[in-house]
Amino acid sequence: MEVKETSIPGVVIIEPRVFADSRGYFFESYSQREFEGKVGPVHFVQDNESCSTRGVMRGLHFQRPPFAQAKLVRCVRGAVLDVAVDIRRGSPTFGQHVAVELTEDNHRQFFIPRGFAHGFAVLSDVAVFQYKCDNYYAPQADGGISILDTSLGIDWRIDPLQSILSEKDTNHPLLKEFESPFLYQNDLLVTGANGQLGCCMRNCITRGSKDNYIFTDVTELDITDADAVRRMVCENDIKVIVNCAAYTNVDKAEDDVELAELLNAGAVRILAEALKENDGTLVHISTDYVFGKEPYNVPCREDQKGTPTGVYGLTKLHGEQAIAESGVKSLIFRTAWLYSEYGKNFVKTMLNLTATKPQLKVVFDQVGTPTYAQDLADAIFHIIESRQMQGNEGIYHYSNEGVCSWYDFTKMIAEYSENADCDIQPCHSDEFPSKVVRPSYSVLDKTKFKKTFGLEVPYWTDSLARCLTNLEHNW
Repeated sequence: MEVKETSIPGVVIIEPRVFADSRGYFFESYSQREFEGKVGPVHFVQDNESCSTRGVMRGLHFQRPPFAQAKLVRCVRGAVLDVAVDIRRGSPTFGQHVAVELTEDNHRQFFIPRGFAHGFAVLSDVAVFQYKCDNYYAPQADGGISILDTSLGIDWRIDPLQSILSEKDTNHPLLKEFESPFLYQNDLLVTGANGQLGCCMRNCITRGSKDNYIFTDVTELDITDADAVRRMVCENDIKVIVNCAAYTNVDKAEDDVELAELLNAGAVRILAEALKENDGTLVHISTDYVFGKEPYNVPCREDQKGTPTGVYGLTKLHGEQAIAESGVKSLIFRTAWLYSEYGKNFVKTMLNLTATKPQLKVVFDQVGTPTYAQDLADAIFHIIESRQMQGNEGIYHYSNEGVCSWYDFTKMIAEYSENADCDIQPCHSDEFPSKVVRPSYSVLDKTKFKKTFGLEVPYWTDSLARCLTNLEHNW
């Protein structure tokens, strides 16, 4: 398929490749893989069809967040003039439109992102119109602007005064009377930007973003300084903070209780309270270590009571509680066994050890799921970019799919990196005395995340292979 840009970035016309001969024609009307590669990661969940007669006008419609929809539309019989109007507050193209004729003969498709009002006028005796949506129909979220608003400057190719409209469509407000629920650009702050997840968030931005990101680490912003945080939020009108900062040394936290509590709970409270004053949303990263004291044997759900086994898990739980007490809008993502190409982590340690040691012992009685930090960053970035935060506040679990022990994890690292000379043996955790008791089972149930955001979660070995390939070629 060929993707043609329009005058409004993100709104595109798709020309499928049609194979025609004397028998008729064939074309691929939709390929998820090709669409994601050429347009972007959109997960369609509903197909709709309407039939209309000449002179009918439908629109200009949208659904309010969190039920907002992106659409991929086409006309399979007859002809329509299809229109998308930018209604994102602050957009440089606010109030502007793109119009395209869709017919059964040209086979064109029209992609309309979230944040646009959409409508069409029927140019033929009959038109059958089909469209895919990336969110389900929610009548309580219906919205619209007047399709007869002359200030929009749309040439409908028919006389609007002679058109056929529903009663609801005749009552939509003019653009100048309309308060849009969509915002074009957010100013975002990413804290802990030099850590694993922060570096992966930087990678996301290289693909382009509609938002303005400010990346900080401790040298740019001390998140334990309430006045400094408040100034940063107010002076930059920060609407979203992605908090990647944390005290993550599990063993050392047992002796460094005050600092762990300050970074994992006190600083989180400061971020939450500053953002609450600016009516923003906090995206916060928590951990599977909030669980562990109770003997679980099924994946942990978001609503389970926190039962941490050590200072690290307890302080991270206190951070979650501080967010709840502040009243700030928030999305908390609990993750597990994070690794990446950056910094110090289990994968990089085991790459070195399996390459240099003849034998290793690795515990097999602690079970969870590794998480590639780039996968988590990609998920967060997608949720922010697609404006799925609003209305979906809460706690979510995100790790890669699957289950393994640290022993299994190490075996796979060695296999993928071809460090076959190292003899890796399983052992019990009590063979490595530690001040903290780690969870024996902390697999996270991701059902809520997948259902809410419609995102696929990669399997842990697939993500590990991607990370190791990157380390081999780029680091």
